[in-house]
Amino acid sequence: MVQFLTGPRLARALRAGALAVAREQETLNRINVFPVPDADTGANLASTLRAAAAALTTPKDLTVGQTARAAADAALDGARGNSGAIFAQFLHGMAESIGTNVSVTTHEFAAAVRRGADAAQQALAQPVEGTILSVLREWAIGLEEQTSRIHDFGELLGRSLDRAREALANTPRQLAVLAKHGVVDAGAQGFVYFLEGISTFFRDRMAANWRRAGMSLAQATPFAAAHADLDLTYRYCAEALLTGDRLDRKAIGREVAPLGGSLVVAGGGSRLRVHLHTNEPQRFFSRLAESGTVERTKIDDMVLQQLAARGAALALVTDSSCDMPEAKAHAVGLVRVPLSISFGEETFLDGVDITPPQFYQRLAGTLVAPKTSQPAVGDFRSTFQRLLENHEGVISLHLSAGLSGTYQAALSAARQVDPSRIRVVDTGQVSVALGLVAEAVGEAIAAGKDLDGAVAIAEQVSRETQLFASLASLDLAVRGGRVSAGQARLATLFGLNPLLTIGESGKAEKAGVYLGFAASLRGIVKRAARYADGRPVRLMVAHASAVGAAEYVTERLCSRFGVPDIPIVNLTAVLASHVGPGAVGVAVRRMEV
Repeated sequence: MVQFLTGPRLARALRAGALAVAREQETLNRINVFPVPDADTGANLASTLRAAAAALTTPKDLTVGQTARAAADAALDGARGNSGAIFAQFLHGMAESIGTNVSVTTHEFAAAVRRGADAAQQALAQPVEGTILSVLREWAIGLEEQTSRIHDFGELLGRSLDRAREALANTPRQLAVLAKHGVVDAGAQGFVYFLEGISTFFRDRMAANWRRAGMSLAQATPFAAAHADLDLTYRYCAEALLTGDRLDRKAIGREVAPLGGSLVVAGGGSRLRVHLHTNEPQRFFSRLAESGTVERTKIDDMVLQQLAARGAALALVTDSSCDMPEAKAHAVGLVRVPLSISFGEETFLDGVDITPPQFYQRLAGTLVAPKTSQPAVGDFRSTFQRLLENHEGVISLHLSAGLSGTYQAALSAARQVDPSRIRVVDTGQVSVALGLVAEAVGEAIAAGKDLDGAVAIAEQVSRETQLFASLASLDLAVRGGRVSAGQARLATLFGLNPLLTIGESGKAEKAGVYLGFAASLRGIVKRAARYADGRPVRLMVAHASAVGAAEYVTERLCSRFGVPDIPIVNLTAVLASHVGPGAVGVAVRRMEV
């Protein structure tokens, strides 16, 4: 009979609970559909609990209060994802309630659990029933109801487990998305696994032995199968550990809430773990930095997670110079590896840390010319390795080798990972022209083409696609040293606007010069029609903060080619740093007659 919970006993119980979750993390990943079907709840929860368990490997001299605080702090530092942040806040609330106690009774333990459940509820900006929160609350109520007559921890935990299981079974009736997929909430199921592990420990002390179970506290979390449905609202799962004096959890939550969804602010006092699903992770981190010191950050591409095992035999990779509508990118399963943009000492990942609007805002406030750089070989290597876990092969399409070393970086990574299963293609294209190639390859993969067949399509479409772009100004080219100030002054004096294309060498070439920007836009339409040569075409338009000019071109293209609509996209920031604001580009793909 165990009437008092000591520090060592709590440490071993928590380790047993963490082990139970780690064992079942793939099960949790498979049933993960809320708040987004990103197939990582199990991995995130297991990673968070591993961090807590690792901090409790030598608990012999710790009081129960010290143990609870050590577990809470470690979980907060290692928290991953929505579920991990919620669990860390639960432990934080428990630790605050236990305080400096040497040991606790069942009654005191129940009060601490209630405090932890309340803290977890308060951590979410918009708490939802039918999740881990519901199970936490019902378990806390069950404990409180039984502590008046049960003083043995083993019996108490065993009996209260039934209340938690009932709450878990009820989650599909509380959340429609769970009922639709025929599953319970993954985070709630994970918490029940945790309770089952703790309950088992009070019958079998070896339940806390990770080594006997053949598992390691440092074991890497595998990448799980993803769900078919994609959540297109927010692309990135961003997290940060924030430190500072007297951090106001509610005020910080109000500051960052407008930037996304699934907000969780865990912790308190001088340490907070803030989690958000967003399309603007860098802006999110900047907002946090106004309130304290951002010590650690993490950005996960949720679209990459959800696409990783869609059922297609091949994965499709490109770089961030590929411009196409996001809905189309999702439809063909496109994974982008970002290039980088630097303003002086500050460096941003294209499309991840900096969006096109943020780029133009920063550009307007500095005289420093932005510089760009290709992705590291390691970035491609990790992407390829991750995708090959769930695909037979990978085809990687990249901007012209005449413009960047990105193709060579991807090729080097492919050779290191598995050259027999990865093909890297220099498309000789960029922007929306590269987008049209990626679109065609994505459709070929969906139609069942093998790796060689997909490469053949990529090469064929690359040959049959051309890009024409008009620059509104040469100012950025002058700042970057690509055009002399004298040449720019002459162009401005005579009202000359150059038209650019990508030549056979894969480098940018002049395709003509027009008197005035409007004339150059009309020239794009004429060049596109001349290139089409009467054949059916696919078209795509990109612009650098020039919606009006892009629509002007699109209207004339629709009229010239007799098509009802043409996609218009924002030029990626890394390309806008070369052509400058106001540029408009048109890609033309000649189709088979």
